[in-house]
Amino acid sequence: MFNKDCPAVILGLSETALGVGRSLGRYGITVYGISYHKEIGYYSKFIHGILLPHPILQEADFIESLRELCQQIPIKPVLFITSDEYLTFYSKNNSFIAHYFQTNLPDAKLVETISDKYSQYELAIKSGIDVPNTLLVNNTSDINYIKDKMVYPVFVKAQDVNAWRKVFTGKNKGFVINDEKELTEISTRLVEKEIRLIVQELIRSPDDHNYKLCVYISAKGEYKLAFTLRKIHQYPIHYGIGSSIESYNYNQLKDIGQQLFSSIAYRGVGSAEFKYDEKDDKLKLIELNPRYWQQNSLASFCGMDFPLMDYQEATGQSPDGIDSFRENVKWVNLSLDIDSYFHYRKEGTMTLGRWLRDLKGERIISNLSWDDTKPFLKLLISNPVGRMKFVVRKLFA
Repeated sequence: MFNKDCPAVILGLSETALGVGRSLGRYGITVYGISYHKEIGYYSKFIHGILLPHPILQEADFIESLRELCQQIPIKPVLFITSDEYLTFYSKNNSFIAHYFQTNLPDAKLVETISDKYSQYELAIKSGIDVPNTLLVNNTSDINYIKDKMVYPVFVKAQDVNAWRKVFTGKNKGFVINDEKELTEISTRLVEKEIRLIVQELIRSPDDHNYKLCVYISAKGEYKLAFTLRKIHQYPIHYGIGSSIESYNYNQLKDIGQQLFSSIAYRGVGSAEFKYDEKDDKLKLIELNPRYWQQNSLASFCGMDFPLMDYQEATGQSPDGIDSFRENVKWVNLSLDIDSYFHYRKEGTMTLGRWLRDLKGERIISNLSWDDTKPFLKLLISNPVGRMKFVVRKLFA
């Protein structure tokens, strides 16, 4: 039993927000979800979807609209951030957020630092965490300087994810570069688009050697939740987001990840992704994220409800921590994982039988829930012809 009178506001309405909203809504908490377009969470029965201006491109209008919404809510709501645009807004407007919301968000200056992927690399080095060799590219002179200083292949990605997403989708995290010529050509095109880059050593190991630690740390620095997972498949393959994952208790990962979070005095919800490097038998940091991650509904299903813990902490109800979760439970985004399967199949590393075996066992479907079917149905009917054409084309290619 706990006090659930305080409403919640979620910034972003992606699949990440859908998991957060369902978790809170099932406890009877009133949930408002905000985005600048109708994402999947907008259609959930547990979320009151509201469209407001873009938080970066129309910042002043967004602030005024959000202020008007908060003034209509009689109790100061708890804030949840589920996408990078709203993290950027928070880091620039933390005093506004503190005035209108209850939160246990990370320090705004720390969020700003973490949002810079090269600064993440520097934080990890200072914290004694292993990372792939990483170099920064701001201009064409930098390209010429570093091109013969890397061991190929390398991975090129954005220093600032929001700048990257103006040009590419969120699914495309970067490019694999095989030689100096390719690095020069691709990096020059990206720099011309005013995208600052980092060039990173490529960790060559199977996709299921990607792991993630997800934590909830109280305002007092207590680790209330620590959930670990393993990727099964990714999309795009090898360097994308987890299209299927499983809960996986990994104590070494917890120790390394907690060393990182503690060294930077982290608070609130966060996640750190690592990949096992077969060359030197080390876990190396790939990415640190100061917000909810896409597959948060798996943790809730496995007994670690991050949104509920976040809500209770922010409202001063001081819940006890949880130190165990159900293992070997899978989370699958069917649409992404089908795409993933066909790409693995094309390179000759996946058969239909192998794919089905990988997904066998206890599992949940990312956007399908029998008590909240509209989001799944919305996706199902949004482009059925296109999906069927895609499947047929791949099967008979």
